[in-house]
Amino acid sequence: MRVHLAISLVALSGCAGEEPTTLGSSAHALGAALLPDIVEEISHLGLQNQQQKEILRFSTTHWNQGAGHLQVRGAGETSPCPPEITAGTVCTFAKQELLDADGNLVAVHDAGVSVFHIEHNHWHQSDVALFELRAGSLDGAVVASATKVTFCLIDYDSDPDFVDRRSTRQYFDCNAVFQGISVGWGDEYHHSTPGQALDVTGLAEGIYYLTHLVNPAGNWLESNYDNNFSWVKLRLSRKGANPKFSEIDRKECPILSGPEYQVICGNTSNK
Repeated sequence: MRVHLAISLVALSGCAGEEPTTLGSSAHALGAALLPDIVEEISHLGLQNQQQKEILRFSTTHWNQGAGHLQVRGAGETSPCPPEITAGTVCTFAKQELLDADGNLVAVHDAGVSVFHIEHNHWHQSDVALFELRAGSLDGAVVASATKVTFCLIDYDSDPDFVDRRSTRQYFDCNAVFQGISVGWGDEYHHSTPGQALDVTGLAEGIYYLTHLVNPAGNWLESNYDNNFSWVKLRLSRKGANPKFSEIDRKECPILSGPEYQVICGNTSNK
């Protein structure tokens, strides 16, 4: 599964007061910018009977194993909300900010919209993840799907050894101005969170693949897009009163670049 990118980069001048200069449509123009690399973990799968429906629930974590932070800032200019967003919700244009090794802002990239969720009283980022359940194989028919329209991006989980050497927590709050995921940190969404579920009512017994694609619209610049796709292979059985999903296999857990770093998946907690 490929992510198609529409890149719009702006270089930031080193002189105060000067207007940013458009760099064109090549990622090579980023120069000294350190890019994030977001990889996905699926965990805590369970099948829940709810109001005569069968709901597959799961937790997911966006891990940043790149050289740079994923940093997103909501702009002040009001933007029309996408059609899938509830009417009346406030939206602004979002910008991804690219930093160099010294933490200086060196480039800005259009990154979709920031959406204010009235029920949560904070801001989320749009087009962050796509979930699908496919029958039989990764190329099988889609039997259930959902786009997790918005996420609030924060540093939530971490690998202590990696973070101690490379990164400290940078992103704490769900606001329109400043969100992100630091190097070595993960942003987890617990299976009880709204949107972390698929309706699987009445599915036949058999093999299914739960897939998760992060950054499906290509709103963020990353150093690697090949690891944005994650999956878990499941068997659905219907013996007795309650159906059950059993895990058979999964895509290997992502490993941080370099032999000195350990696997960071599996550090899960509630959110």
